[in-house]
Amino acid sequence: MSSTDFLGLNQTALFAKIRNSLPVERQHSQNLLECKDDLLYVWDSQESCLLVVNWRTAIAKGHENINYQTLIPSTHLTFDVERVISSNEGTLVALAGSRGICILELPRRWGATGQFMEGKLQIMCRTSNLSPHLFNNNPHLQLRQVRWHPASPTDSHLLVLLSDNTIRVYDNAYLRHVWQVGPLPLRNDTNPNASIVYSLEVNVIDFDIAPPVNTETDEIGFNVTAASTSVVSMKQNTTIISKTCSSTLLNKTVQNSQHKPMKIQWPLVILRENGNIYVLMAGLDTEKPRLQGPLTITPSQTNNYGVDYCSLLVVPSLPPTLVIAETNGKLHHAMFLEAEVAENSFDEVDESLIIHPCEWTVHILETVELELGLPKETTNQGYYCPIFLKRDFINELRYFAYHNTGLHVVTINFIAELERFLENEIISDINSICVLSHAEYVVCTKIDSGNRVNAVLGFVIMQMPNCAVLLLSSGQVLSLKLIIDLKLLSTLPSTKTISAANAITDQQHSQLNELLSTSFVDDIRRLLKRDVTQPILSLDKSSSPTPQECNELLIQAIKTLRTQYLKKHELVRAEFNKRILTLKLWKERQKQDISDLEEERNKIRDSAHKLAEKFEELREQQEVLTKRYQDLMRQANTRLPGNNLAQKEFAKEVERLHDFTKKMSSTFEKYKNTINKQNYQIAKYQENSNMKTYELPEAQERTIKDILLQINAEVDSQIMEVKRIGKIVS
Repeated sequence: MSSTDFLGLNQTALFAKIRNSLPVERQHSQNLLECKDDLLYVWDSQESCLLVVNWRTAIAKGHENINYQTLIPSTHLTFDVERVISSNEGTLVALAGSRGICILELPRRWGATGQFMEGKLQIMCRTSNLSPHLFNNNPHLQLRQVRWHPASPTDSHLLVLLSDNTIRVYDNAYLRHVWQVGPLPLRNDTNPNASIVYSLEVNVIDFDIAPPVNTETDEIGFNVTAASTSVVSMKQNTTIISKTCSSTLLNKTVQNSQHKPMKIQWPLVILRENGNIYVLMAGLDTEKPRLQGPLTITPSQTNNYGVDYCSLLVVPSLPPTLVIAETNGKLHHAMFLEAEVAENSFDEVDESLIIHPCEWTVHILETVELELGLPKETTNQGYYCPIFLKRDFINELRYFAYHNTGLHVVTINFIAELERFLENEIISDINSICVLSHAEYVVCTKIDSGNRVNAVLGFVIMQMPNCAVLLLSSGQVLSLKLIIDLKLLSTLPSTKTISAANAITDQQHSQLNELLSTSFVDDIRRLLKRDVTQPILSLDKSSSPTPQECNELLIQAIKTLRTQYLKKHELVRAEFNKRILTLKLWKERQKQDISDLEEERNKIRDSAHKLAEKFEELREQQEVLTKRYQDLMRQANTRLPGNNLAQKEFAKEVERLHDFTKKMSSTFEKYKNTINKQNYQIAKYQENSNMKTYELPEAQERTIKDILLQINAEVDSQIMEVKRIGKIVS
């Protein structure tokens, strides 16, 4: 299995068919892939059908054992499909292109493999073209964006943004609303330069849906005021351009109303080509929504942070985060905040639009600049292309940016810090939320400065296992593993050597201890850490690069190897040599310490032997003295002048009993030895009796029993006598 194809999709029959039916126009990024739960959808541009496979079942049972299914639209599509978007519940699929849109109803699923209609290979699906006459009557009308509404009760409400600055709301095939979000373009179909008239207008190019708000009770509100702090720029194969955070205090205000009825509306954040941002407050049943804008963008700049915008993404954080993309690779991260006071905007006056006071503001925290292709030092001319943004539903702090030159992964770090700041009851410095984001170039598909690209034709995120799948214009499929969160990566334990117990004044000794107390693994990891990330290079193999391009790529690869690998390996080698020398010195010192300890141990052992001998001698002398002391005490007691005749007789009786006890004890030991000998002989006899059996005559047996009983009786009587004497003595 290839390291760039974790799921092994290149060898499947599904993508073998897709490679033979790629769209003719594939120099620009599209999205012909879609994944919903365990189903992977791929659009077949040649046969105009949707291919689907249960990818989890295919991985478990083998790709060769699970066939893909073909979903055939019931109506002919008169446009080229460039986007495949599944509904929130996975019951419908929107097939969209620049000149039309169609809704395909998915069949039911049943069977052991979890496929449509128990694995039927070809299925005719009901489709509905949305307003086909609108595109036929307007040859220059184009579709800009398609999004399913998250609050649709039937999972069938679709929002479609057109180039005439309108958002059309469809419920299946039925048109529900037409919302004007921009000035009406000048349309003159008789004019041969009508397309130029369209392009010169300030058109809406993208929109996204923010979290809902209660417009009557103002239940959710965020106010930002403040003082400026600068964010330090960072460079890690991407450039973080420093911005000023014009905020020192961020308060969450919650207001409850008991008089007005609850009315939930969804703010539609609208982006124009010139960078102006508008908000359309609308619900699914809103006939005339309120258009607000352009929103105030802080901190303000003369160029409005750019003039050629292409896409917009709303991250549902608290407060919501906006990601605004330019065609030159710049991504602006901003907070979508509710204004303290609604302000009227006089920047734009149009009779066809009713602009309401702005209730929202946009505060840009940072700008991330992506590299579109491998950098060239010989030319200053940059590459421009549309950038498509996609949320990561696995990690809400991360999103993906795919384009003609590959794929980037961007992690917004200040979202977690902002949520922690809001939850913290203790007043802290708001500067702590200004944490720089992290961008990583994962896949690169362009190396030259020309127009030849290997664009991304499809990008999806799969769960369990977590991976990202890309379909390139060359037909190659990349399936890469995804880490849920970089913070979840287990760090290797720090290996620390045993420190000295006592302080040593020797300078060399202290330096060794200081060096060996640090983790060698951490030091090597720090030295090998690269300043830039190296993307996976995936080029179109159908066309070979020119010798000049190959030479530039080789020079850049050599430079990267020298600066990011060889130079660091030399530092690591020097660190290894330093470590080896230090360990040798440490070893010599330990050997000397061991020899000193051996000598000390021998001395201690000799001293211990001498002390043990003295202790034995003293103990024997103490026992002798103790016996002499007892004899003296006994003699002294017997010779006291106050002793009478009865006491002397009692002492003699005690002495006699003592002698008798000794005699009885010796007799008892004698009989005990006799019994032990008899037990031994009996045991030996029993062992021999296993092979031979002897029977004594009845008279001999009776005699032996009588003797044993007599001996037993004598032993018992002697034991009783000994106990009685012991009681008398005590």
